[in-house]
Amino acid sequence: MNDQPIEITYEHVLADHLAADRLYYRSTLFWKLDKVVALVLLCLGAYLTYAAGVRWWSLIWFPIAIAEWFNLLSIGPLQVWYSFKFNPKFRESALLTFDESGIHFQTNSIESRIRWDFFNSLLENDTLYLLVYGRRAYSVIPKRAFKTKTDLTDFDKLVHSVI
Repeated sequence: MNDQPIEITYEHVLADHLAADRLYYRSTLFWKLDKVVALVLLCLGAYLTYAAGVRWWSLIWFPIAIAEWFNLLSIGPLQVWYSFKFNPKFRESALLTFDESGIHFQTNSIESRIRWDFFNSLLENDTLYLLVYGRRAYSVIPKRAFKTKTDLTDFDKLVHSVI
């Protein structure tokens, strides 16, 4: 791993924050619980259709079960959209510098230094990293912000060694 600090600059994009919300949701117990609820709704619909026949109130449980399975009934994406739209932090370019001691975060109006021990877990997918520091509290680091593959690899090694 390179001992030089890794620096990225990026603009916040709503799609990154929606993807981060989905990634975080899949890491929670609610994801599994929602699957169980969907199966219960499916069984309820099957039972009601069998017991009462084909009626609108017995069939309505099938599309609700499908919507629950795919998490389409959640207000999470709406909350992310609202937060993204009305939080001024997301309208500014972010400059982040990573080194062994932590993260230096800077925008036109914010400057902070965050130590690695502030974060308690790391989540990752193909497009982003989530540095989790609390319940539904995380920092989104988009992989698209890294200038080179080497920077991305160095960051990956660094973040896996400190979190």
